[in-house]
Amino acid sequence: MILLRIIVIFAASPIALAQVDDCMKNSSRCDYKSSIRQLSQTLGSKFSEFVIKELGSEYTSHLELRTAYKMGCYSTDSDILSSIVDKLSYKLSSAKNLLLEMKDTINLNKTSSFTHPCPFNSIRKSVFIKTNYASEDTRTKMLDRFKDLKIKRQYFLAHMDYATDKDCTNMPHSSLRYLYHKVVHRDSKLVIFIIDNNMRIESLQHAISIAKETVYALQSTDKIALKVTNMTSFIKFEDMCSSDGVANIGNATENNKLLFREYLSTIDFSSTSLPPQAIGMELKSLFNESHLPENKLVIFLTDTKVVENDIWLKDFPHSKNNVKFAIGLLYENYIGKNCSLGILHFDKWHNHSSDHSVLKMHINSSGVIGQVASAFLSLLPSNYTNNLRLETPVWEATERDFVVSMVHPTVNGILGLDLYWSDLAEDIIYFKGSNKQRRAFVIDFSGTVLMHTYFPRPEAISEKIKFTCLESIESHASIKAIVQEMLLRSSGNITVSPANSTAELTYSWQWVRDMYIACVVSEESVVNLFNKSNMLFSRTNKEILFHRLDLFPPKNGKVCRHFKQIATIDQGTVYLSPSSFQSPFTYLYDMNDGEEAITYMQNYLAYLRSVAHGLLSNPGLKNEIQHDVGFLNSLLSFYKRQHLHGHLAKYIVRRYAVTESGVLVMFPGTVLEYDYEPVRRPWYTSAVENPGKIILTSPNLDVGGAGYVVTLSYSVISPLYPTMVVAMDLTMGFLYKLLMDSSDLCGMAYNKCFIMNNRGYLVSHPGLMDPNSSGPIEQQHITHKESMIAIDMLNHKGFVTKRLCNNFYDKTIQRYYDFNTSLPSVLSNLVSGDHCVHYYIAAIPGTNAFIGLVNASCNVGAFCPCSMVDRLCLNCNRMEQTECECPCECSSEMYECPSSNASNFNQNIPLCGMNPESNNHKSHYFHNVAENLKSCFDFQCEAYLTHSTCLGVMGCEWCQIDADGKSPLITPFCTSLSTCFNGVLGAVTPYGEGTFGHINRDAFASYSTIGPVAGFIVTVSLIIAVAIYCYRQNTSSASCHNLYVDGPAETWHDADVQMSHLHSDDMPDLSGQDKLLAPMEIEAPISPYRVITGYRRPHTAGGSDQGYSTMTPHEDSEATGFSVNDPTVLSDDTKSDVSFPPPAKVKPRLVPTDLSVTVLPCGKNSVIAPVTVHRHMEAS
Repeated sequence: MILLRIIVIFAASPIALAQVDDCMKNSSRCDYKSSIRQLSQTLGSKFSEFVIKELGSEYTSHLELRTAYKMGCYSTDSDILSSIVDKLSYKLSSAKNLLLEMKDTINLNKTSSFTHPCPFNSIRKSVFIKTNYASEDTRTKMLDRFKDLKIKRQYFLAHMDYATDKDCTNMPHSSLRYLYHKVVHRDSKLVIFIIDNNMRIESLQHAISIAKETVYALQSTDKIALKVTNMTSFIKFEDMCSSDGVANIGNATENNKLLFREYLSTIDFSSTSLPPQAIGMELKSLFNESHLPENKLVIFLTDTKVVENDIWLKDFPHSKNNVKFAIGLLYENYIGKNCSLGILHFDKWHNHSSDHSVLKMHINSSGVIGQVASAFLSLLPSNYTNNLRLETPVWEATERDFVVSMVHPTVNGILGLDLYWSDLAEDIIYFKGSNKQRRAFVIDFSGTVLMHTYFPRPEAISEKIKFTCLESIESHASIKAIVQEMLLRSSGNITVSPANSTAELTYSWQWVRDMYIACVVSEESVVNLFNKSNMLFSRTNKEILFHRLDLFPPKNGKVCRHFKQIATIDQGTVYLSPSSFQSPFTYLYDMNDGEEAITYMQNYLAYLRSVAHGLLSNPGLKNEIQHDVGFLNSLLSFYKRQHLHGHLAKYIVRRYAVTESGVLVMFPGTVLEYDYEPVRRPWYTSAVENPGKIILTSPNLDVGGAGYVVTLSYSVISPLYPTMVVAMDLTMGFLYKLLMDSSDLCGMAYNKCFIMNNRGYLVSHPGLMDPNSSGPIEQQHITHKESMIAIDMLNHKGFVTKRLCNNFYDKTIQRYYDFNTSLPSVLSNLVSGDHCVHYYIAAIPGTNAFIGLVNASCNVGAFCPCSMVDRLCLNCNRMEQTECECPCECSSEMYECPSSNASNFNQNIPLCGMNPESNNHKSHYFHNVAENLKSCFDFQCEAYLTHSTCLGVMGCEWCQIDADGKSPLITPFCTSLSTCFNGVLGAVTPYGEGTFGHINRDAFASYSTIGPVAGFIVTVSLIIAVAIYCYRQNTSSASCHNLYVDGPAETWHDADVQMSHLHSDDMPDLSGQDKLLAPMEIEAPISPYRVITGYRRPHTAGGSDQGYSTMTPHEDSEATGFSVNDPTVLSDDTKSDVSFPPPAKVKPRLVPTDLSVTVLPCGKNSVIAPVTVHRHMEAS
């Protein structure tokens, strides 16, 4: 049957060519419709053949069932909810008991503030609470370990020292001080800062530091205002709810607090100041504004001039109507070069009281600054009860997690424990719900959603989640009534039928110790394709090889290097993701535990290898994991045979399969990161959401070192075996080669063939392969590359629809394109006439993709509007179906204004669903081990003598452009990827390579005219540089000596040379190889080939970047292939470039940046390297 299909395909090719020839002779405008229809069928047949022959989608039907047995794994909503509640209740009870025990053992009357552990360790080493096991059964003890509570820290925040632990100077008290005032001064308040910048620069800096620390301790419900004495008005905050868009008062949100602190850093000394009367009038005018909190605090930071001239005080009113006034008086000791600060009461000063001081202390440390900030806020009335309570989770970037504080207020201070929110809510984070068919969430008793199945995993995000109310998520008419029932009844279930929906939603909920409400939502219209209770699981006697080859190498094989990864081609490997464990957080916690992590892995491996069921106790895996491993392990022999001997072996980087439980097998066997979660990747989620369709993702940079790859995936559903997704990573060049080989139309002049997926993202396009073109390669949309035809396609009704979805966890409304994959015919220009640009597009049968052809005999200047700096839509007030624009987003916070009708707005916009994870969490790549290993495959790139034979081969690149990025090579040739990345000789790769790889130096001169000249120039330059350096060494020993070292970071072997010692400014790229790499951040171990998806190709003669790097989609945030070792997200320094000139309008949606300053080393042994740091423009 397959042979017949191939014969038909090849027989059709001459017919298609004959039609083309006839078309070219008879008409200036060729109608390629029949040829494109034939090409789409050809590609559909080939992709189907790939899935069957290369991925074994039908191979599982031949597995033997001799050792198979039935296992029931179906659970009702009630069972699932009870399990979630019991586990969460157990952990909360453990924390509560510990907190009460702390209260009984500590003498709170005389105890000052303390924190434990100290100094704070940010690597998740914390107090480990264990219960007293009544049973001696080993199995019970092991299972109970997965219910143990992990405590980040314990503390007591005393009133008498303003929540400052003086014995723990290394402790970052800001977060605890924030918590202290959140508990003690929880009522909304307005804090007005008046800073006198007509004082000594040292005093001004102290005043600025105090203001920064004070504003950090405020809550999002508080409001802030800032007045500098030499300015004629208060600084302006952006206010989307006001008529003119700005306001004198801003909410103390994370954005506003960040910009507030940045603005404070720009304040400089001024020799002039406004008259006190003018400032007093502005202050009175501010108090007359509407919607102000009841409690107000005015903080005036100045020096002793107010003592000498009390006119500054006479124009400020007395404290009244819950308004508190205080002066921060800075005393400078000009002899001792130190500074003291006193906090004065306005009221006592007005009344000529002899004791008008609240406190006075020397400012000699950051701890004192924070203590002063707390003293100011403590002037406000306190409002708290002595009841134990849980606070809202707070994001801590150092932990990459939310922290939940369980506190017990007392008359002397606050007792508290910090818990990991990922620990408490792990069953919600890793909830298995088949996407929109079933979901779970946890809310507090204010109705705020604190964790949802659609939330990204905390360890996989770089920005904090914005919590919101349930009505903004479950947006239908009945949700308010359901929330009321949840708040009134401790348990129950309600079924509703939302308007414009055929599905019935069932909400089942249960209270968790009167602290949280857990809920499971199911769509009743979903019909199970098969009864999981009858599923058959097979065991295999084949050896199971765990993915950690560096720790557990194969017994009968060798470890080698597959590009940049530790691998083996003797056997495939098995990987267990966090979702495979009963307690994913405990698993991640254990993997951070150094040497003990090896013991845990040995236990997992021994359990998986145990053939007899129940022979070994379960070390914490879910019940179905052992059976999934046995089933998938049987595929590895098939994968090995195809990978080593299949006719596509040289184009496929890796093959892999994963079950819904998170078990993954792969060939070649490769080391993976312990926190990698395959079931949240785009290739998996798209395949599960589109059963029966072959999924093609857009190209992404393979973190394993294979360059740009395209992932092909397919969901295999069987009534006998667990649901799984099979996938493979193909080189980007192979997809382009497939197009060129399938139709001669794609190689004709003025023709361009491309493949795009159902969201409009390009899978293959000549512009992605051409080394003469510039701009990004990943996440390129049809609106970026082919704007002309995108504009015309929007006029085809039923083919493409612009849609909206509500991304509630970051409060954005996403705009995206949805193309109809059921397109029955070939689409072409809607507007008839004599055009120089014609296009034809057809759906590829059985896939989520389309094949397109563009015939352009001229250049047309059409474009679709795109933001050049972020993903914000250019016009958020309207969206027309026929107007072309790039995929973008709008903030939904504008609909939270009192005057807006947010409920009606949200009801019309569906949820975006689970956002697939991209390569944005930290990873280690074991590079130090891999780089010393022999390569698994000898690619022999030099053996391919033509562009056609070289195209798409793993590890090879057809080298066409010389090292200057402009000149074509005299003789193009096929060479290794590292030598000629993207066709440019010696181009710096995103993996940090730029040393001409392994090319023969003698042969290099025959290819390039630049090599000999460049070598001579470099040699002379080095001689001159060394001579100048030696001269400076001998003439100026007191100066700072900078020796510039040329070469990538991975070539440095001096442990003293660190990135923190390097100059932070952008160096000019003298080679013209603009790679747009973001600045690296250092972590241990340092990986020299960390990858960022915003990588751009060299600027060549083909043009310049059109700003399309900002257009990252939402639901395909990164259409990643199997990123076996997830890359570290490099710091995005562009966002710290936002200036805040006085009085500036505060810009929205800024990400908090690191405001630390890099200090250059100064000394004889200092080494500074010229590093070209380009800006990464793509928004997260």
